[in-house]
Amino acid sequence: MAMPLPTAKKNEPIISKRAKEHENMTPDEIQKFMKKHGVDEKEFAEILGCTIQAVRLWITGQRVFSVTNSRLLRMFDKHPQLMRDF
Repeated sequence: MAMPLPTAKKNEPIISKRAKEHENMTPDEIQKFMKKHGVDEKEFAEILGCTIQAVRLWITGQRVFSVTNSRLLRMFDKHPQLMRDF
């Protein structure tokens, strides 16, 4: 029996209960994003509110980039002006 789809009351968002594992950006995807938008490690850290060391760990694959940060970068990729205003 199929599970019913979630429904929201009027003006309430439908929120996914689980993030998909493949949503995390890879180190290569992060580096491509930085190159495409002309952002160095320092600027990238400032945009995300983290340390340069965290950025280095992400781009070398020593630390997993979160789904939340991945979603944020994908939004910035679609709407680069938001990155500068963020």
